[in-house]
Amino acid sequence: MKQILIPFWILVTLPAWAQVRVVATFTDLADITKQIGGNRVQVSSLARPQDDFHLVTPRPSMALELSRAKLFVRVGMDLDLWADDLLAAARNASILRGAPGYVDCSVGVKKLEVPTGRVDPSMGDIHIYGNPHYLFDPVNAKIAAHNILEGLKRVDPANAQVYQQNYEAFVQQVDDHVKRWQQILAPYRGTPVVVYHKSLPYFLQRFGLQELATVEPKPGIPPSPGHLREVIARMKSANCRAILLEHFRPRRFPDAIARETGAKVVVFPAAVGAEGTTSYFSMMDAMVNRVASALAGR
Repeated sequence: MKQILIPFWILVTLPAWAQVRVVATFTDLADITKQIGGNRVQVSSLARPQDDFHLVTPRPSMALELSRAKLFVRVGMDLDLWADDLLAAARNASILRGAPGYVDCSVGVKKLEVPTGRVDPSMGDIHIYGNPHYLFDPVNAKIAAHNILEGLKRVDPANAQVYQQNYEAFVQQVDDHVKRWQQILAPYRGTPVVVYHKSLPYFLQRFGLQELATVEPKPGIPPSPGHLREVIARMKSANCRAILLEHFRPRRFPDAIARETGAKVVVFPAAVGAEGTTSYFSMMDAMVNRVASALAGR
């Protein structure tokens, strides 16, 4: 029998373990998963950095990715409901809700803006389980990371200790960054800001800022001239100096408000990979620093 020789360079570059395939719905969760999983995981994101959270268009390639995944990581709280049809199409029972490979990162988060009473379309794009943009509070990133940790332990128990150590290092990084971010924004506690969409209650609560108004009269509804006049009047009365919006939002209305009020439009990266960011920490760094700069009048 002819002996097959494998070149040495191939042997030394092959990993000593099979990487866990992980698919996350968004890039921020993909990055947190990489930080917990290290070189034991291979992670991809269904959404791209430039995508609007609420308007991700499912593609056949996404179902293919999910069919090969061992772990599925999502934001939950109906922000990524578009992924449910993809999960069904992927026919991968190991990552369906309730299976070991399914991770909902919202579990354990103290949810804000949970609607009470009847919800109907006249209220705009209301999230029935509460505001799902909890990752803009970095303390909630620790909760998401713990959910990811438990998922990795379930599907790859052999590397549980490695995941635990990486998780603890991530938590320490979050604590260190939060301390610094709070110091940066401490001079502006109680300062009013205008936001484009109802996406920042967790960020504002964490850092002590106040939401004065929203550019959208209701979530997902474009503003009328009358609403814009009302926002402008409230900003002038409160001496509001900043209008905050995600990188994928249109600038037409914020720029118009800024011209009338002298406020600064602050575009922040709302996803890892946007605006030159490379990690969850650099995304939050950019967000905190840009807001602080605007409130300082720079």
